[in-house]
Amino acid sequence: MVDIVTLSAMQVTNALREEVLKLFNQAYGPVDEKQLELFFAPGRANLLGAHMDYNGGVVMPVALSRGTIMAVRPRSDRKLRMCSAQFGGELVELDLADLKVKRTKNWSAYAEGAIYCAEQAWGKLPGLDIAFCANLPMGRGLSSSASIECVVVFGLAHLLGINTDPDEIIRLAHRAENEYVGVRCGILDQAAISLAKPNTMLLMDCLEFTREHLPLPAGEASIAIVDSGVQRELGSTAFNQRVIECTQALAILQENLPGVTCLRDVTQQNFIDGKDRLSPILQRRVEHVVSEVERTNLGSRALRDGDLPSFGKCMTGAHESLRINYEVSTPELDCLVAAAVGVDGCYGARLTGAGFGGCIVALVHPSAQTQFSECVTKIYREQQGRETRVQWFQPAGGTTRL
Repeated sequence: MVDIVTLSAMQVTNALREEVLKLFNQAYGPVDEKQLELFFAPGRANLLGAHMDYNGGVVMPVALSRGTIMAVRPRSDRKLRMCSAQFGGELVELDLADLKVKRTKNWSAYAEGAIYCAEQAWGKLPGLDIAFCANLPMGRGLSSSASIECVVVFGLAHLLGINTDPDEIIRLAHRAENEYVGVRCGILDQAAISLAKPNTMLLMDCLEFTREHLPLPAGEASIAIVDSGVQRELGSTAFNQRVIECTQALAILQENLPGVTCLRDVTQQNFIDGKDRLSPILQRRVEHVVSEVERTNLGSRALRDGDLPSFGKCMTGAHESLRINYEVSTPELDCLVAAAVGVDGCYGARLTGAGFGGCIVALVHPSAQTQFSECVTKIYREQQGRETRVQWFQPAGGTTRL
């Protein structure tokens, strides 16, 4: 199915606003809107720097104009009640004192973790009634979980009058996923969401935490998100295993490279000199990191020069390395990438998120949108027997109060 998104970010947010107000009234009874606070956080797609955040590398994400909206009302007790439209309005109810690490594997874990980490940082919270609505696909590599974490931490800071900054929001939201949920991700998702600016791509060094916003001209590039239809669950996939493998490889290489603190600092020559000490699997993992460092360097230079075709080639090269060296792709994702780059006007494409399913992201010249949508959906149907959607986005801003 072809789905060309033409709504503006404001229209999308207004539609979500109405949806979350309706859900809140259904869950908790009629409420005066003046009693509520509403907050929004986007999703994100990482265009380059795949699996580089926890390896200390450079990432190049872009925020999307869809995400998660939260309506929240303080309570006079310590009770927490939450519901989500994406999970049938199911009500989760508990005392804030009962929050604990890995308490649940339910959808509420991401929100609970954000509340738990915020309370550890800022002191006891009042009770809360919360409703969530999202127009971002869940479990598709578009950071739906980080969107929830960031909107909760950001919203609580405003409710409590906390004088904070994006870096603290990022840190607490990241802790929620690492510690409370138990996914050993880096800071890419939370930083991309919290630091985003409209019509730009973020260039962020995950080791030094420096950041730069590079222009992504809407007149020359549209962002296509294509869903493979293959569900991904980070908690039950090999994501954490990839983190462990990179840690193991680093420890072995550090025996002869004591000054190296993360894999992003391993040069091509370091890798050549030390690869025989690594198992074949660890060799492939390091080869991906070393080559992705070079691709992000080339890609950032290409964007500064306005060279979108060269940037797109880096994206496609990243997917090949993710497929061969990091082994996180699927036949469905490979099919979509091949179909995408076969369309005249597509600069490049790759899986987005951690892999193991979910979506691909492609950069496409606006004039090629219709042809891209028709060709990619047709090829996917013929080769994989699956229907898919092509959704078009422009770079969006970050977390905000509505």
